[in-house]
Amino acid sequence: MAENDPPNARERDGHAEDILLEAPTDDDEPIHFQVPKGGGYAPAIPLEVQDEDDYAENIPLMDRAEDERSESSQSPIAVKNRSRYSRFKECVHAVGQVLKSALPTYCVPSQISSPRDSPTAYLDALRGYAAFFVYIFHLYDRQGEVTWRRYPFVSTLFSGSGMVAVFYVISGYALGYGLLLNMHRREEGPMLHSLASSAFRRYMRLYGSSVMALLITLVLLRLRLYDGVYFIQIYHKNFGAQLLHWFNDVFKFCNPFSANVTDLKDNHPLSSDYLPQMWTIPVEFRGSVFLFAFCTAICKLTPRARMLIMWLIIVVSYCWQAVYIAEFTGGLFIAQLSLCCHPERVAGPPQLPTNNDEKPAQDQSLISRITHVAIFIVGFLLLGEVDDGQAELPLWKQFPWAYLNKAIPFWWPETGRYVFWLGWGSLALVYSLEFYPALQRPLGWKISRYLGDISFGLYAMHVPFGMGIKQQFLDSWRQTHLGDSLWAYMLMALIITVIVITAADYFTKIDRALVRSARRLQDRLFTIWD
Repeated sequence: MAENDPPNARERDGHAEDILLEAPTDDDEPIHFQVPKGGGYAPAIPLEVQDEDDYAENIPLMDRAEDERSESSQSPIAVKNRSRYSRFKECVHAVGQVLKSALPTYCVPSQISSPRDSPTAYLDALRGYAAFFVYIFHLYDRQGEVTWRRYPFVSTLFSGSGMVAVFYVISGYALGYGLLLNMHRREEGPMLHSLASSAFRRYMRLYGSSVMALLITLVLLRLRLYDGVYFIQIYHKNFGAQLLHWFNDVFKFCNPFSANVTDLKDNHPLSSDYLPQMWTIPVEFRGSVFLFAFCTAICKLTPRARMLIMWLIIVVSYCWQAVYIAEFTGGLFIAQLSLCCHPERVAGPPQLPTNNDEKPAQDQSLISRITHVAIFIVGFLLLGEVDDGQAELPLWKQFPWAYLNKAIPFWWPETGRYVFWLGWGSLALVYSLEFYPALQRPLGWKISRYLGDISFGLYAMHVPFGMGIKQQFLDSWRQTHLGDSLWAYMLMALIITVIVITAADYFTKIDRALVRSARRLQDRLFTIWD
C-alpha cells in the first residue's frame, strides 16, 4: 500500500509523497530597508528580528524599571503567592498540552487536516476509504460463500484486492504529479532534485514504517494479545528464538530484489509472517522505482508523446501480467491529462490540485457530467469482482463477468485472472473523480480527511488489533455473553472498529516522526550543486 506513503500539513515523496510539508523559516535573518535620501537611498539599515520576549524592551512608553519598582513596592507575601500561582498555572497548562497531544486525533478534531492544508485532500481521503474497506474485507468477508456481501456494488465494500488496485493508481498520480510539473516548466534542476529526493527517501518511507509496525506486532505477540493469522505459527516460548525468528522475517521482508514481488496473491508474494497483508509494500516500492525511472526516460518528450508512451506501457504491462505497473502508469497518465486540461496549474505553485482550483461543476456540460458519473459507476462495479474469480453475484448472476472474462487473454493463469478488471476499475474510479469535482465532495468531509490522515496506520494495524484481538478474545466473549444475535455482531463490530482506529491514530503519530527523520537525514546528507 501506499501510504503508501497521510495531519495539519502533509509531506510526500517528491512533491506529493510525504506526510508533512515544512515551510522554511528565516527567524534569524535581519530585515534591511533603505530610507530615501536626495536622489537615491541611504545605506541599508538592518532591523534585527526579535523574539517575543524581547519586544517589551523596545516599545516606547514602556518603562521596565518602573514596572520593577511597582512590583517591588508590593508585599513580599503577595509577590510570593502570585509567583506560586503563576508557576502552578504554567504547570497545569503544560500538563494539559501533553495530555491533549496524547489523545487520539478524533478526540481533538482541530488536529484533523483541513482541505486547504492538504492539496491532495480527495486522493488522501480516497486512500483512507480504501484502507478502511481492506479492514472490512479482512474481518468480515467470507470467501467462497454467496451471501448479501456479493450483491452488486455491495461487493465492492468487501473487495480487498480492488482497494489495493486503487492504492497503486493513487501512488502513480501522487508520486508523478510534481515530476510532471517540472517537465512542463522545463526545470532541469528541480526535476533532478525531486527525483533524487523521492528515490532516496522512498525505501525509508515504506520499509521504515513497516518495520515499526512489525516491531509493535512483536510486542503484542509477546504480551499474548496477538497470535498471528491464517494459521501461521509465529509464537516461540523462548524469547531468544522469538527474536531470531522476527529478525529473519524482517530481513527477508525488506529485500527489494526478491523474485517473489508480485501483485498476484495466489503466487505467494513476498510478505511477512507477522503481518501478511504487508505483501503490498514490496510491490509499492518496486512500482515507485519504476515510476521514477520512467519519468526520467520521458522527461524530454512532449506531453502528447508522453501520454502515448504511457498507454503503450499500460498495454504491454497487461500482456505481461504486471497489472500493478499498469496501475502506477495509469495514475501517472491521469495526472498528465489533468495538467493538459488545466494549463493554469503549470504557472501556479508546485502543488497538487485542490478542489478550489477546478471550475464549478455547473460549467461542465450535461453530457460530460453524465459521462463521468457513468464511468464512476462502471469503475465502482468492476472493483467489486470477487477475489476468487467465481464471477457469481446475486441478482445479476454471472452478469457482467460471464462476458467480461472472455476478454481476458488466454495465456493468463487462473491465479491472476481476478486482477484483470480490477486495474481498469481503479483507473475509471480515479479518472471520474479527477475530472468531475462534484464527485469529490464526500471526500472533503471531516471524517473523510481523518481516514486519509490515518490511512497507512489503518492498513498496518488492522490485522494485529482487529483480526488478532477479535480471534484471540472478542469472538469467545461475544459467544458467551452476547450470543449470535444481529445486535451482538453490530456491537462487536463497533468495539473492534474503535480499537483499530485508535491504534491506527497512534501509529500515525509514530509514522510522521519517521517521515520527518527521513527528511532530516536527506537534508544532512544531500549536497548543494551549483
